[in-house]
This record gives sequence, C-alpha cells and structure tokens, in this order.
Amino acid sequence: MNLKKIFAAGLACFGLAAVDSFAALSTDDYVEAAWMTTRFFGAQRSGQGPNWLSMGTNYTTSFLKDSYNGKDVSGGWFDCGDHVMYGQTQGYASYVLALSYAEFTEGFYDLYTGDYSDYKAANDFTRAGGKANKVRDLLEELRYEADFWVKAAISSSAFVTVKGDGNADHTKWVTPGKMSTLGTGQGGDPRSITGNANDSYTPGMAAAMLAVMARVDPDATNRSKYLEAAKTAYAYSKSHSGVTNSSGFYSSDDWKGRTKDGKFLAALELYRTTKDATYKTDASSIYNNDITYYDGVRLDYTNASPLSLVMAQYVFGWDTGADPESSMSFLYKDNSKNQNGVFMIQTGGAGSFSVRSPSGGAFIYALLAKSYKTSEYDEMIEKNIAYLLGDNSNKKSYVVGFTRNSAKAPTAPHHRGYYGNENPDTDINGYFNVPEKNKLLGGMIAGDFTSGSHSGDKSQWNVNEVCIDMNAPLVGALGYILSKKAPKTDKDLGIETVVPQDTVKKDTVKKDTVISAINPALRLSAFTMSQSGMDMSIVNGMGESFKVQVFDMQGNKVQEIVSNGSSASFTLKAKGVLHLMVSSKSFKQVYTVKAL
Repeated sequence: MNLKKIFAAGLACFGLAAVDSFAALSTDDYVEAAWMTTRFFGAQRSGQGPNWLSMGTNYTTSFLKDSYNGKDVSGGWFDCGDHVMYGQTQGYASYVLALSYAEFTEGFYDLYTGDYSDYKAANDFTRAGGKANKVRDLLEELRYEADFWVKAAISSSAFVTVKGDGNADHTKWVTPGKMSTLGTGQGGDPRSITGNANDSYTPGMAAAMLAVMARVDPDATNRSKYLEAAKTAYAYSKSHSGVTNSSGFYSSDDWKGRTKDGKFLAALELYRTTKDATYKTDASSIYNNDITYYDGVRLDYTNASPLSLVMAQYVFGWDTGADPESSMSFLYKDNSKNQNGVFMIQTGGAGSFSVRSPSGGAFIYALLAKSYKTSEYDEMIEKNIAYLLGDNSNKKSYVVGFTRNSAKAPTAPHHRGYYGNENPDTDINGYFNVPEKNKLLGGMIAGDFTSGSHSGDKSQWNVNEVCIDMNAPLVGALGYILSKKAPKTDKDLGIETVVPQDTVKKDTVKKDTVISAINPALRLSAFTMSQSGMDMSIVNGMGESFKVQVFDMQGNKVQEIVSNGSSASFTLKAKGVLHLMVSSKSFKQVYTVKAL
C-alpha cells in the first residue's frame, strides 16, 4: 500500500483544489527577480559591509562596536526593516539560502561584484550596472553571513542569538549608520548583546548553514573555518533547548515547541559534510523523538518541520508514514484554501504575512523535485512564484522594485535604510525623497492578499515589512526555476569549481516507498483505523502506546487522544474533512477522514 496514493485519492474524493494553467513569466523576468531578491541581502548587512543601500550616505558602516565579553561580534544581516539582529530569523534564512545554493547551484548567476564597487563605479545600480567577478552572487552574500556566524559561535557555552533592543531600535527612522551614532537609548552603540540564551533552535540553524558552507565553498580556508564554527554552534545547540524570547518582538511561544528542527538539521548537514556516523546517530534520535512531522502549519521561521521532513527523506531516505509528498500535498498542493493552484494556507489581510505561503511552498516543492528527480512540480512552483511577481489578477508585485510586465511594485516598504534618512527628528510619516538606486531594494513585503492595491503607509509594518526570512525561500525557488530553465555551469561562468557534492548513501530513494526510520520491516499495517460516523477506533499492531492528533483543514489542532495501551476508541469533536496524525515510538501515519 502507498500512503501517498491513499492520501491523494482521499483528497480527490473530497473535491479539493487542482492546479490550473498560468501565463508564465519569461526566463529573463526570473533572472531579474533572482538578481534583485538576492542582492536584497546586501542591503541588510550590518557592520563593516559594504552595504550597497548605505552607499552615498554619510554613514556607510554600522554597529562596529558590537561585542560580547570583549569579543567582536559585528556583522551579519539585519532582521527586517529595523536594525536589530534577531538570530531566530537569521538562522532560518541563512540555512534556507545555503541549502538553496547547494542544491540549485546552477540557478544562481554571477551578475555583480560582492563589494558593489561595480555599481558605484558605473553610478548605475540596475542589473546593467553590475560586473561579473567569477563568484556566484548568492555565495558572496552567504559568505558575509557565514563570517558573522563564525564570530557568534564563541564556544559551546557562549553563542550570540540577538544583537540590539527592538524597543530602542524602533524609536528613530534613520539609516543603520546614523542610528549607530545615537546611543543605546535610541538603538545605537553600544548595543545589548545576548550570548547565553537557552536556545537550541538558533545555533542549530546556524550550524546547519555553516555545515553546508563547509561543503560547498570553493575556498579551502573558508571551508575549514566554517566547519569548525558549525561544530561549535552544534555543541551549543545540543546543550540547550527552546528558542530566544526577544522582548515581545519574537516570542518563544510562536514556535509552539517546534525548536528541535535546528538541532536536527545541523546534525543532518554535519553528517553530509563530514560523513561522521555520530551525527547520523544524533539526527536519527532527534528526528524520531523530537520532530513534529505534521501540524498543518506552513513553512516559516517558526516552523521548519516541513523542511526537516523533506530533508530526512532526501538525505537519509527516511519515511515514517507521514511521508513528505503526502504531507506537503495536504499542506500546500491540495489544500482547500488554494486559489487556482496558488498556495493560500494562512493568508489574508494585514498581519498574515501572506507571501510566506506561496514562497515557502514553492521552495519545499523545489526540494521535493530535486529529491525525486522529477519535473512534475515545476509548473506549480513557477505559478506560485509568478503570483508573487505580479502574475495575478491585480498585477500586484510583492517585491520592491520588480515591475516587469506592468506589475505594480510596493513603494512604501517598512524599511529604515530604504529612505536614506539621516535626520533623527524626522517622523516615520514624514516625507522622504527615496534615492533612485534604493527603489530596486528587492525585498518582498509581508503582503495583503485581500486588497487589490498596495498600501502607501510605510508605518504599516504588518503589510509593508520586508524581512530576510521571507526573501530566503523566494530566492531558493527562483534558483530552482533558473536551474531548470537556464542553468549556468561553473564552466559557463568561468569560475572556480566548487567541492564535490555530498555522496551520502541514502537508505532508500524510491519515490513511492514508505518505510519506517526505526524499523524498515514496518509498513502501513502498523496501525489500523476504522470509522463509524463520528466514532473512531485505532489499533497499533505493534502493541505500542500511541497518540492521535486531529487537525482541521486550516491546520488547527482540534483534538488529541493519548492511548496508554495498543488501541484507542474516541468520538470526533469536529465535523468536516479532518486529518489524523497517529504516532507511536516507532511509527507515524496520517489519515484523512470525513466526519459528518
């Protein structure tokens, strides 16, 4: 029996949405979007930089005094449109980007020089002003971030997770360089540094990113320092738990206990890079005991479990009944909230950060496509990315500066550096003469999927905020699209060839096989389920106790049943199409049922 086929058949019976055809963007449109959204990370550079957005201002560097116990920890990426460095989103974004680079390398081009001197010399910050320098652009952006994580990974007992204070940072609407001069009370130097948080997630994600960089960076010196820092960050992650709680800006409650993914992905990537079996043992233990494989929530910085599920199968061949394709099908492709094939789970108006659904889903399916060596998802991936680039009924592009095909781009992003203002007395709602080069910011706004036009209110952060965690999966999906449409080999670009990709032998790579990670002898018969109206009965054929979690079609958990024996009988409390995740110590399985 095949869970994927059972799941798909169940969805078809319930009449869920199918993917329709779409008007594709041109290859050059995707190149433009990839260039712009990748270079956005250069506009987020803290420290010495250079930061291309700050070029032409009076303060081209920022926060050079960041230190923890006397150690320099300057650098890294700003979180969103502010100047705080939140490692929670930064770790997630940096791993997603590094993984994208590793898996879709030939989709990332060399269109500019990483210090942006080419644009400055040409006085042209459009794509035409860039000059190739024989290093793929995304690699240069990743190196800047990786070098920060090397600093942040001080020891197994000291790791920097947050720099700055969000409340102080938000008092003034000025460039990062100017804010650095304003003093601590207004977000400037010296800033508070958190280096001892009980946080497993952030250092885990950082370790995963560094482990990838230690495998794919062409420079041997870089590979060595990145691997050492990855091991240090992982050691910190292993000896801590949870995630940093950041003064109301990022609450640990947002993760809902999903904090072990960072540690798992770090172990997985360290194994890919080093082939040290100890990391595989760690990954297996974490995966089978601590990862929530399905909870109906889209991929984002607080929920990396879809990524863990896909990567566990991709790297190790592990399935546990909740196999990636079936789980992602429910979460994205066949979700009843979809509109004409565009992923619409958890989307809506202000505050929904709607863009995370199409971009995150497209990125996940790009990884599935690579894992399964298939092109069957390509149209769906393109359709969701094209939607974000303006191929929608409102012609709304959600990327600042992207106006191809008459798309209407946002003009009021919630981003302090974008406006180039250095007067601390200027109110956020005051007039700003945006420098022309800054209009090609490349950041994707949070979005509003219920309005036909963009908000012109830059103070409306819950619609106009741009963040590194939102851009990362978008860049990844664009890289996948270009790797298929117009790949650029190292020879094509005349660049140094990267080190060979990992050669980890997978336990299984067959697309249509569902195997338990604990015991390959187990099959879908481990659980049997019967239904009579609203009454359910589930038996574990292995004789183990188990847990049943019931989710509605919006991904909300509506019921949970714990069986201390080998069977459970219960009555469903909700009606409609429901998903039951049944999990024991050695097996997991998803059922789709209809409760009337």
